[in-house]
Amino acid sequence: MHNKTYSFLIFICLLSIAEPCAATEESSNAEALFSRARQLETIWTDGTPPMVMHADIQVSDAKGSLVNGEYTVNWVSRSQWREEIRFSNYERLRVRDANGYWQKSGLSYQPEAILQLDKLLVLKRVLAVGSKQTLGNVKKREKQGAQQECVEVKWPQRTDRMMCFDESSGVLVSIEYPKPERHNSPQISRIEYGAFKAINGKLLPYERRALKDQKVIAVVKILEIKEASQENPALFEPPANAEYWRECDDIQAAEVVNRVTPGYPTDARANHEMGTVVFYAVVETDGSLSHITVIHRVPIALESAALAAVRQWRYKPAACGGAPIRAETFIDIDFWLEN
Repeated sequence: MHNKTYSFLIFICLLSIAEPCAATEESSNAEALFSRARQLETIWTDGTPPMVMHADIQVSDAKGSLVNGEYTVNWVSRSQWREEIRFSNYERLRVRDANGYWQKSGLSYQPEAILQLDKLLVLKRVLAVGSKQTLGNVKKREKQGAQQECVEVKWPQRTDRMMCFDESSGVLVSIEYPKPERHNSPQISRIEYGAFKAINGKLLPYERRALKDQKVIAVVKILEIKEASQENPALFEPPANAEYWRECDDIQAAEVVNRVTPGYPTDARANHEMGTVVFYAVVETDGSLSHITVIHRVPIALESAALAAVRQWRYKPAACGGAPIRAETFIDIDFWLEN
């Protein structure tokens, strides 16, 4: 899945001034921290022998309560693996081949819990820095007796997240998503990584949790990672009634080229209604959006305004080798009123 979250903010105030780029030397130090963590914590890569991983997961339901589930990976190589996620009444199965993966899901969209889980499960993704992002200066701090080195990942006009690494081992220990002064709370405020164990020359966090403010909203606890005793070819057969998603190593992510601004509904403004609506969507090969589905609800007037705008958005589609491909994405639109 080529998940990419786009944020759009509606508010009545002046835009902040973009922060200057970090100095070259500091940027180099920051890049070295990211590179070291990728080498330490990315297990599903070339050189990893056939492995099986089992994990317990917990995700938030519609009422905000944590529900239990399980996560399993059967790994042979980057072009042959099987991934299963199950929780509550939801199941998702993916089977990888050389050019992409087959996906079979219990829903026609990816629920919000998947957005939360992806940030916990796919360390490679949170350690990636976008082409339009920059790294700030390395800042040292002490937390619970341990020395950390922290770096801001920045968009031109705001900080996206703060990444903190253990100074001694080099592993990623936390991610903080700061709340802007004129913005609703982010969907995830903080991610914490712990219980690190050595496996196959790597150092992996066996416990991971996501929080919104001070509330835990998703948890992953790895139960075991072990070498596969024998391969079962049947595991890697395309599932019946599955959908195929093209993917490649040098994928070019989809980019918005025409973003329509939602209007703030008059009644919603009068009633001081605010919130963040999150959509799941598919960027088609012609740059249009399909399968647009609300996965995080707000007052209906705000949802309707956001949906009317998003339906008009157009993208430069994702591409492999210059050829456009379909890609799944998440879009969040934030409605905010100044007092």
